Amino acid sequence: KPIHTLISRMNRLAMGDFTTRMEDKSMLSNHPAMKDIRESFNKLAEELENTEMLRGDFINNFSHEFKTPIVSISGFADLLMEKDLDEEERKEYLEIIHDESLRLADLSSRILDLSRLESQAILTDCKQFRLDEQIRQCALVSEQKWKEKGLVFDLSLKPVDYTGNEAMLKEVWLNIIDNAAKFSPDHESVSVTITDSEGDEIAVSFTDHGPGMDEETKAHIFDQFYQGDTSHKTKGNGLGLAMVRKIISLHEGRIEV
Repeated sequence: KPIHTLISRMNRLAMGDFTTRMEDKSMLSNHPAMKDIRESFNKLAEELENTEMLRGDFINNFSHEFKTPIVSISGFADLLMEKDLDEEERKEYLEIIHDESLRLADLSSRILDLSRLESQAILTDCKQFRLDEQIRQCALVSEQKWKEKGLVFDLSLKPVDYTGNEAMLKEVWLNIIDNAAKFSPDHESVSVTITDSEGDEIAVSFTDHGPGMDEETKAHIFDQFYQGDTSHKTKGNGLGLAMVRKIISLHEGRIEV
């Protein structure tokens, strides 16, 4: 009976019913093997259900992120065709089309980069470099963004030699610094520290004074296209931190918030 029940549930899974579960009602429910099978099956079904939900969210967010700039470009191009526009209006519409085109190009580029990273299982092009100097350079590259808001960067970076993919890790620090600057109130501080952790680990910590996030946001900020700011008031496409997590994972590290 329990084997027939398992086969029935597996067939339901195969048909796409990821809500199906094996209940603890079998006459062999106390048998260790059946208990393990039931728990493993339920875990499998739950993971498949979560994956299906993530896939649906990904498609919806992907469509939204691509459709918005395309609609904007099309709409302002239509306005430019009108003859009674003054030069100031024409210039304003062209700037919007230009910005939205860059946004679309950036989005396409990031999706390609993320797809390439997702298919990569082995870290290549590794060399030794000064990690503290790399982070300092990334802060300088991002200077325009944080100086506009009057932010102060407090860098406490002990000299550290690290062996890894230098170009990939640069993307990590630029993404995190950009987020810190984006969500920090004006005239606040952002601190970056490097400390030795357990064993051979190195801990890099970024601290800002932004609005913070609830547990729901914390659980999803590394998902593709997820944005905690549902109003989309801040610029972004929800791909940066997904890339960051993959790069850190390739370096056999971890990232926490």
